[in-house]
Amino acid sequence: MIRTKWLTALCATVCMATAISGMTPGVAATLRYGGTTPPLTMDPHVTNDFVTTALVRQIYDTIVDLQDDMQIGPGIATAWTYQGNNTWRFKIREGVKFQDGTPLSVDDIIFSIMRQKGSPLYTALFGGIKEAVKVDDTSVDVISNGPDPILPRKMVRLFVMSQAWAKANNVEKLPDLGAQGTEAYSLRHANGTGPMQLVSQDPGRKTVFARNANYWGPFPGNVTEAIYTPIGSSPTRVAALLSGELDLITDLPIQDIERVKSTPGFHIEQVPQQLSMFLEMDGTRDVALDVFDKSGKPLQANPLKDVRVRKALSLAIDSKLIVQRVMRGQAVPLSVGGAYGMDGFQKDLDTGRPYDVEQAKKLLAEAGYPDGFAIQLNCPLERYTNADEICRAVASMLARVGVEVRVKGMVWPEFARMLVNGPSSSFHLIGGSGNSGDLQDTFVSIMATRDKAKGRGGTNWAMWTNPEFDAVVDELVTTFDPAKRTELYRKGLTIARDQVQGIYLFQPVLSWGMKDSVSASARADAAVMLQKVQIKP
Repeated sequence: MIRTKWLTALCATVCMATAISGMTPGVAATLRYGGTTPPLTMDPHVTNDFVTTALVRQIYDTIVDLQDDMQIGPGIATAWTYQGNNTWRFKIREGVKFQDGTPLSVDDIIFSIMRQKGSPLYTALFGGIKEAVKVDDTSVDVISNGPDPILPRKMVRLFVMSQAWAKANNVEKLPDLGAQGTEAYSLRHANGTGPMQLVSQDPGRKTVFARNANYWGPFPGNVTEAIYTPIGSSPTRVAALLSGELDLITDLPIQDIERVKSTPGFHIEQVPQQLSMFLEMDGTRDVALDVFDKSGKPLQANPLKDVRVRKALSLAIDSKLIVQRVMRGQAVPLSVGGAYGMDGFQKDLDTGRPYDVEQAKKLLAEAGYPDGFAIQLNCPLERYTNADEICRAVASMLARVGVEVRVKGMVWPEFARMLVNGPSSSFHLIGGSGNSGDLQDTFVSIMATRDKAKGRGGTNWAMWTNPEFDAVVDELVTTFDPAKRTELYRKGLTIARDQVQGIYLFQPVLSWGMKDSVSASARADAAVMLQKVQIKP
């Protein structure tokens, strides 16, 4: 049911944003809102964690704006044109000031581009940038190592920072977020040009924002102060909303949607999240990690290297049933990489993955595993809605074909370290999405062969590799023609599907719960855009 309504939901989100923009801001108001996890930092260039990004987006403008419908629009740059010779020219908005009162200059744009380009987690987006050059006081040329057809789209994640402020506070270079004892100034302080400014950051407890009175853009809402509180426990988060302690919560648990909807004085807003949930399988190691025979002895070969085994696992998992039972209909089944709403996503290729237990058993027998095997499934807890239940459902389904799955639940920091420091997992559940909202970034970051020199495969935690797919990526990243790009998207998705790059399960629906006095539009990137929130007295 959600699949047929996702466009309607997205339209409703855009319509609500339009309605809010038409409101006349009322009296000053404080928004108290909560989510699952705290921000990792206030430095916008250090991490691409989506919770952190949703919060720093309130303070730091991006060069190109990401609108409520996930399309691009003018931000700090008012226009952009391709000049040829691997160069995009951006026209910079005049009259913009940082929150400390200093004017924004082209030099700040150049500094921000080159600073964020150096971030390991943004290599796939900005690693191909060679340099940024001042044209005049209102224009900057961004020059890439090769043609980059979607560079403006990528700029929705290029946050603008003051060079003078960074220099004064000794954060011109990127701080190491993961280093023990790191306490760089930009981790708890901020100075952007966005609609809100940071008042205080108490790590793990709360983040306080205040309206930026000198903001250059429209501010249709009436929020003058916002307090974000992370609450990892779902029951506690819902209780905080219904008790009146919070005005709005993101990540409303599925089991509480009807409860909140039926409680007088509260309502929910929903939109398909720009995220795909899937299972990654290590098809590269000669000996897989945590894979055993039925007696518990480690296998001396990696069954996942055989595409017949990967196909068998895919055939044995009924994603429609997972959506129906585990996600209670609050998701869109997926059978190919990417997600609905992303540029380049090919909806007609998402025909549904077949479910065939007998064929799965046959393929396992052909691959030399007639009795199956045992494998550990690493499962991130709390990070994704109902992750533990998803993993257990997968384990139950694979048991029908003789594959014994041992679910290992892991808290998010432990799970993330396992991947970042390794990757040290051969089978796990993960959520993925291209940072720019274009399927090209999914190809480059998640599906392409891991290659530091090319800046590819940085979040390809299964280390999947396919030369034919990589050849598609090589061509796609330099192709401007829309028709040719569509052909390449389709070819890449087909290769990945046929070779079972991953087992795609679903695209979740994002649900926010809020008081009736709060008008806020849910966005596919999970960002509560504070300047658009209207609170009735």
